[in-house]
Amino acid sequence: MSLKLNKSQKSVLSALLDVYEGSKTYRGENARNQSFSIKPERVFPEYDDDYTDQDRVDLFNSDMLSLEQNRLVELNIRRSSNVIKSIILNKEALPQIYSLLDRRDITELRQREIKMYQGYLGINHILEGFCNEQIHRLSNYKNAEYNRDVAENILELLKTILTNTRDIMERELSVAVLSDTKLFESSYRSRVCRIIERFGELEQDISEMERKDKEKIILEEFHVLSNPSYIFFKGNVEIAYNDGSVVAVKPYNPIAVSSEVIDCISHVRLNCHKVVTVENLAAYNRINDEDAVFIFLSGYHNRAKQSFLKKLWKYNNSVKWHHFGDIDPDGYYILKNLIAGTGINFEPVYMGVKELMKYEKYCKILQANDVKKATSLRDAGFYVDVMDFMLEHNCKLEQEIISWLKSI
Repeated sequence: MSLKLNKSQKSVLSALLDVYEGSKTYRGENARNQSFSIKPERVFPEYDDDYTDQDRVDLFNSDMLSLEQNRLVELNIRRSSNVIKSIILNKEALPQIYSLLDRRDITELRQREIKMYQGYLGINHILEGFCNEQIHRLSNYKNAEYNRDVAENILELLKTILTNTRDIMERELSVAVLSDTKLFESSYRSRVCRIIERFGELEQDISEMERKDKEKIILEEFHVLSNPSYIFFKGNVEIAYNDGSVVAVKPYNPIAVSSEVIDCISHVRLNCHKVVTVENLAAYNRINDEDAVFIFLSGYHNRAKQSFLKKLWKYNNSVKWHHFGDIDPDGYYILKNLIAGTGINFEPVYMGVKELMKYEKYCKILQANDVKKATSLRDAGFYVDVMDFMLEHNCKLEQEIISWLKSI
């Protein structure tokens, strides 16, 4: 068809197609002969306003008459005033309308999207769960969760992350998949992590965590790191590697081991009576005890680090195992997840009511989220005395003040 559409004609025809594509007839659910129409006000809000310039109204009417003459629409006109009451789609002209608007049938577009998601099935159960949900939505005439261009990036990121077996930095992942070092962090990290959390089965309970903490843990489960990850040791330790080499660690000669070489360690011999994992690096650097080995694992612990702790416990299960962290709900969630993830009966050290009372002047008040978390831990029966004290006295304490004052 040689008809050249102007802006108002395109707007009207597009609106009519939107009505048609949103109908039961379009979805094949309606046996009746359904008609599709819009009022002029849908595209020209001031059309029937007494104050609208009559020249604009006349021009719009002329445009609509042209569409009717070309058998694209039918007009329902109030003859007494020559006002258009409604514009009715001519269903027989649908192919021409799609062609004139250079618009693809939404069914065809949805079928293309379905095919895209089907191409990612069978790779990983998390990715498969997400794809099947999108296929179900599209098959039931609903839009997918994300626009196609965004979805394509999400699918490639998920494929890369979920099949990854070696440490990779977030910016390396971003440039490898998105050709931009910062785009993953700015636009895709939260989306990808929500999908993994929704369809995955993480060993740790992260439901009460802040968003950034959640995302860090989720990504580290698949070796995606914001910064290089290390395990820090200090104390009397011997680390033996698969190649036969042995590294001796002393209290005055600490060592940091990259998480990438965890699998290369055959065993670790602890020449002491207790192990203390430490939540924060500043506290790890300050605290000392000749009869203890201190290990800094960087807050919440991913699967690789938990696996390492299990290996460590296997050869050293006669020693006492402790954890030193902040005396706040987050610190106890870290402890709870550490126990659940390793199966090791860690006991808190320097994290009780005694410390809250002794260092009272350094305490901070609880935030709303702290109260929620403390209540949840108390209700779960996890160190109820500490949770009750924090809630009753509206207090929490960071571990750095304890390790600092103990070192003086």
